[in-house]
Amino acid sequence: MLKSMLLILSTSYFAWYMERFEISMIYPFDSTYATPEVAGEPRMRETRFATGDGEELVVWRAEAQPGKPTILYLPGNAGGLKDRTDRFARLIDRGYGVTAMAYRGSSGSTGQPDEAALTKDATDLARAETGTPLILYGESLGTAVAIKLAAAGLGDGVVLEAPFTSIIALIASQYPNETLDHLVTQRWNSLESVSSVEQPLLIVHGQDDKLVPVWMGHMIYDAAASLDKEFLEIADRGHSGLWTVETQRALFGFLEGW
Repeated sequence: MLKSMLLILSTSYFAWYMERFEISMIYPFDSTYATPEVAGEPRMRETRFATGDGEELVVWRAEAQPGKPTILYLPGNAGGLKDRTDRFARLIDRGYGVTAMAYRGSSGSTGQPDEAALTKDATDLARAETGTPLILYGESLGTAVAIKLAAAGLGDGVVLEAPFTSIIALIASQYPNETLDHLVTQRWNSLESVSSVEQPLLIVHGQDDKLVPVWMGHMIYDAAASLDKEFLEIADRGHSGLWTVETQRALFGFLEGW
């Protein structure tokens, strides 16, 4: 009897540990709080977005100039909003609106991240954006969030920076000799969801990306239902450093369509 109880407890502890480990690996967010002013972009203002389950998200905003769309910026899992002010500044310089979301556990937002919660938060935030065309910009992890929103019919256009097909495929590409599917609860199956994305689409991916292989970006591109889509492969670039002159030229050209 005691042995059975210990086995149940050890199995439960292992499951709990693996869940915590998985969350920490997929969502290693920087919780450091900073205002836009402190981070170096005083043209943005901080607002708070209340979730349906009582959490509070930090959101940075800059209003669009007349005739310009708003970019709903969905970051990757590295760093926080404070680390992306250069990007926000270049968008604001050209008159675009920016709404930048800090996920649960990131940049001062409360709560614990998981796939369902991040999807619900981003969906609610996107639905609250009115008045201008809305462009979904997903970066790395944020591409999976953006694809889910776009597949649900949200957003007028979609920009994906280094998209992956699914978390399981991503793990398999990094650990080809291991079988870890049964331990993964955070699936983010973008390859399946993107088949419902019909909005104009721009994908940017580094040719030498060692974290998210460029072939994953091509698979997302091929599977997207969008009739108006473009794939930009940046030579000699990895997972970061993708905001090259070439990228910005393609991005601003894409954004000028609204």
